[in-house]
Amino acid sequence: MKKNLVLIQPVIGDMDMFRGHPTPPIGLLCAASVICSEMEIRIVDQRADKDWRSKLAGALDADTVAVGVTAMTGEMILNALAALREVRRHSGAPIIWGGMHASLLPEQTVSHELADYVIEGEGEAALAELARRLASGKDTGGIPGVWRKVGGKPEHTPRAGLLEMDKLPPIPYHLVDMETYIQLYNGGKRTLFYQSSRGCPYRCTYCYNNNFNGGRWRAAPAAKVLGEIAALKDKHRLDAVFLWDDNFFIDQARAMAIVDGIKKLGLRCLLHGADVESLERMSDADLDFLEAAGVDALAIGVESASDRVRREILKKRGSIEQVRRQLERFKGRKIDMSCFFILGFPTETMAEMKQTIAFALDTMRLGRNFHVERFFNYTPYPGTELYETVKRGGSKFPASLEEWGGYHWDYSHLYDSKPEIKLFLERISRIAKFLDQIKDPFVELNLPLTLLFTAYRPIAWLRVERGWISFMPELRLVDFLKNLKKKKLTPKA
Repeated sequence: MKKNLVLIQPVIGDMDMFRGHPTPPIGLLCAASVICSEMEIRIVDQRADKDWRSKLAGALDADTVAVGVTAMTGEMILNALAALREVRRHSGAPIIWGGMHASLLPEQTVSHELADYVIEGEGEAALAELARRLASGKDTGGIPGVWRKVGGKPEHTPRAGLLEMDKLPPIPYHLVDMETYIQLYNGGKRTLFYQSSRGCPYRCTYCYNNNFNGGRWRAAPAAKVLGEIAALKDKHRLDAVFLWDDNFFIDQARAMAIVDGIKKLGLRCLLHGADVESLERMSDADLDFLEAAGVDALAIGVESASDRVRREILKKRGSIEQVRRQLERFKGRKIDMSCFFILGFPTETMAEMKQTIAFALDTMRLGRNFHVERFFNYTPYPGTELYETVKRGGSKFPASLEEWGGYHWDYSHLYDSKPEIKLFLERISRIAKFLDQIKDPFVELNLPLTLLFTAYRPIAWLRVERGWISFMPELRLVDFLKNLKKKKLTPKA
């Protein structure tokens, strides 16, 4: 029998509750891209498999080399742990953690009783070598980027250099039933997620990229990207492609070549990652080109409308006036502009938070093609510069995976000593989800939520504009609906 590797995609959290279809498990697929030619890969997705426990039990057998799981910081960790408890009921196969959280806190993660190994950073090469050694019974020490327990204590080998994307095999979408993961955007266009580059060269203090990707931007050549997209278009009858990059326009010539190639393939496209300085380098003719080429949506991380916060706390490039000028250039265009904002940074004043809220409202007033999905509460990612700054200032952080699972974007984790600010942040985060007139173009809402958002939007706008958010009993209905959905998605302990 061929050896097999079982990989688990946990429920992410609210992201899954808002979508009509789950997004592809790209992290797991990328991690399996090297080893999948040597072993059978069995992926169990808590979001897509209604009876995932039975599927997981059936996937585990005497030829299972190991079980891998991925997780971001937050609720996804709790769902991963629930799945791993099921694994332990049926198998003694080694458990491997990967993904963002395990990479940021590898020593704490590998110390957990439901962890035997942690892969720190990119997983393609490390997972392949670890799986080979486990399958052959060889010693697993000395693999770059791999943590393990030796005598009950964590031991690791430093990461190898970052992988070059032109040398990586294509993402093995064939490992899953892709019909489950096709997104239906903009009138039902069949859309597939695709990553053409990794990382970002900028040094924003709140971002995971400086740790996870070493502050480097790496990209696959345009020809390789377009060749893979062409094959995926034919296989999955695509109408559009969603380029899920950290910062797509770092190399503008490459970016434009890809967009042009996508147009020639007869596809529309959505672009997730952009920064204000890249937009500023573009001429009006460049924006005309993007619009004519079928770019339906573009996302930009504004984060804060306070120049002090941007400069002193976030070390974010570009002033808020630059952001305003670039957004103005998209007025009347057919490109949907999705803007992301974060509130509750350390030392941020209430006046600065309200400045950001006002800027976001003004942005949505620019036209129907401007969108703000929500206000995120600042939640320090371990391993980031700002996290270390906050930690040195005396803030306490979780000491276990279970505690990290309590992290959530709707709740402030820095203002326990200032309940008035904490309550304000939590309320504004929740009510802001209802402000967008057609919702973020990057979120495929299910029908019940679409109806709810439409009905409540005028009330949400009035509350936020007037500052009437101190008493919001109507959100109990939202909590009720959310909990109903959560019972279906979230695995039981």
